[in-house]
Amino acid sequence: MKLLFAALLGILTMGHAAQTPNSSSWKRFTIMVWQYKTPAPSPEAAQLYKNLNLHGLHLDNGFSDELFDFAKDNNFSYYVDHAAGKGDLYLKPEEWNAFAKKYRDERAFPVRPRSIWDGEVRQRLGGNLRDNIVRAKNGPVLAYAFDDEISLTSFTAPADVDWSPEGLKRFRAWLQTEYQTLDNLNAQWNSKFGNWDDATPKGVDELRALHSQPFSNWNLSPWLDHRRFMNEEWAALLGDLTKQANKLDPKTPAGFVGGQAPSTYGGFDYALLSDAVQWMEAYDIGGTNEILRSFWGQAKPHVQTYFLTENLAQDKWFLWYYLVHGNKGVIAWPDTDKGPWFSDGGVRDSVKKLAPTFAEVQSPLSEIFADATFSHDGIGVYYSQPSIAVSWFMDIAPHGRTWPNRSSSMNNDNASDLLNRVAWTKLLEDSGLQYNFVSYRAVLQQGAAALKNYRVLILPRTLALSQGEADAIRQWTEQGGILIADYLPGTFDEHGKGRAIGVLDDVFGVERDSTAGVLNAKSIAEVDAEKYQQPLAERFSYDGARRDAENFVLYERALHPIKGAKATQTIEGATCDIENQFGKGTAHYLNWSPLPYLLTRHNAEGALYRRRLNLPVKPRVEISSDNRALPLCERLFWDKDDKHYLCLVMNPTRAAKIDGAGNLGSEVTNNVLEINLQFRDAIKNLKNERTGRVLSDGNAFADTWNACEANIYSFTR
Repeated sequence: MKLLFAALLGILTMGHAAQTPNSSSWKRFTIMVWQYKTPAPSPEAAQLYKNLNLHGLHLDNGFSDELFDFAKDNNFSYYVDHAAGKGDLYLKPEEWNAFAKKYRDERAFPVRPRSIWDGEVRQRLGGNLRDNIVRAKNGPVLAYAFDDEISLTSFTAPADVDWSPEGLKRFRAWLQTEYQTLDNLNAQWNSKFGNWDDATPKGVDELRALHSQPFSNWNLSPWLDHRRFMNEEWAALLGDLTKQANKLDPKTPAGFVGGQAPSTYGGFDYALLSDAVQWMEAYDIGGTNEILRSFWGQAKPHVQTYFLTENLAQDKWFLWYYLVHGNKGVIAWPDTDKGPWFSDGGVRDSVKKLAPTFAEVQSPLSEIFADATFSHDGIGVYYSQPSIAVSWFMDIAPHGRTWPNRSSSMNNDNASDLLNRVAWTKLLEDSGLQYNFVSYRAVLQQGAAALKNYRVLILPRTLALSQGEADAIRQWTEQGGILIADYLPGTFDEHGKGRAIGVLDDVFGVERDSTAGVLNAKSIAEVDAEKYQQPLAERFSYDGARRDAENFVLYERALHPIKGAKATQTIEGATCDIENQFGKGTAHYLNWSPLPYLLTRHNAEGALYRRRLNLPVKPRVEISSDNRALPLCERLFWDKDDKHYLCLVMNPTRAAKIDGAGNLGSEVTNNVLEINLQFRDAIKNLKNERTGRVLSDGNAFADTWNACEANIYSFTR
């Protein structure tokens, strides 16, 4: 195992991309209007933009001189999309449909059209980059996007590509670096390869029989290793393109737009991607926005796509929410279900009403966030790509042989890991607390030092951990950390091989009988995507699951404390809320699922979840209105120079989508509330940066807040 860990660490420490260019172009929040159904370049068109307080555009691959001059003459900043061309970095719909049908029919040796290692493909990508950057860099350019909605497949749709001759050759070379000897590989895979050229990955269908066996019998290594290899090769390609772009224009960041949720397919391992590129637009699905904020800080820009809903409150909220969450801007899609923003030489009234908001979010006020430092509450939330893959394999059990039909949208709505991650973030945010995601790669590279800035570490559905990661977490806990897991932490290794004893069971002071199963003892998918047309509550596999005295769903059916650990409750042989002292630290094993919290945030049941979390960290400020707490008013803190900043913004459960704003809930209204701010510690010089109102010193303050906007306060200590 030491040899395996050393090989893995060597691979992980190889950098993909050049340093982020030190550009001042992203000093303020910027709204970039996609050039679709927009007026042709002209003085009149420029005036329409200026009347709306818009001064950002998008240029596309092979952009016209007319549009380029229009941007330069009016000092409209822009990013260049499809800068490396269109279609090589994803499969076009007609290609994907043909490929997916063949894959569903044959289920063997899936070969990606236009291999990512193909010399002609790479030459074409580089040539397009050169042609676009040489022209675009002579104007107010913000960034270069290689392509839009890139993927090894189509979005995050599943297909075990790429088993091309070149792909298998490279995979076998990767295996030799990873395992060093054939004996090591055979031991991990339970295989009998006589030489490296025999080593061939397994597809999903070859492993689906594991669904009926205890997790301790699972071995996903021949599949999951290939998933990891493809993710690393994908990130390496993007890293190479980033370096090429930097050579052509050292001042401007390069990356991509249309990023998907963290996923098993498509190439979306954000621990790898965050090192490979220098800017990104990623749909805020599965926590991508806070993942990028955590991994990048403000050094690399990340933005969102902005779709108007024709609901003024929601359209204002979106801009304020992402500004105070550290985004550097939005890409505005200038069309709605009711018509385009611009038509007949004019502008839609619903867009005109947003002009004051457009102005304020792009004003000097937004400079606060350009190079500020996000201030969390000493809470780390673990990001584990191998756990995402293992979780996906559990989730497909209800599909049987039809698992290739699990589309991106279906996965986004039903992935247990994705919903679990979002539930944890909302549970923390509603408790008045902030966090950072901690990358599994950072822990592999730095050991326990990667956790030194955290008092609490949460392992959300962290099913797969390497021995190296576990050693680092164990050391950190022993030195005084507070470790929290929901269920099954480290019951698989980083290759997806099940363990009879979880790698952190001694830290948590637990033992289990894996043959007793989980949830209702029949299902291993917490969310049954075969019921995708039903409400989320009816897709949970909870019928027959054990529940505690407060109706919380217990995940593991046979879990027991050992060696001095104590459980709060025991229900039919299953325990929950287990606490164990480990060295100077404490480990908490919840054994209940946080997913129902997504449906109960607003009511008394949601308050139970917040109480049960019971972290030893108290909120820095409480917000109330009319003598009632406002848990869905999120509190974000930023530090810059000698000042601290508090931002208040409504925090609905956003059912985000890739082609719209998503359902924002009823909380986002245009109502102005009288609010009270109660700080934990006394502060000085509290000032509302939007209104200019100075609220002086102390602990308690009164102010007003529009529920579809954000309040931004500065203060000192």
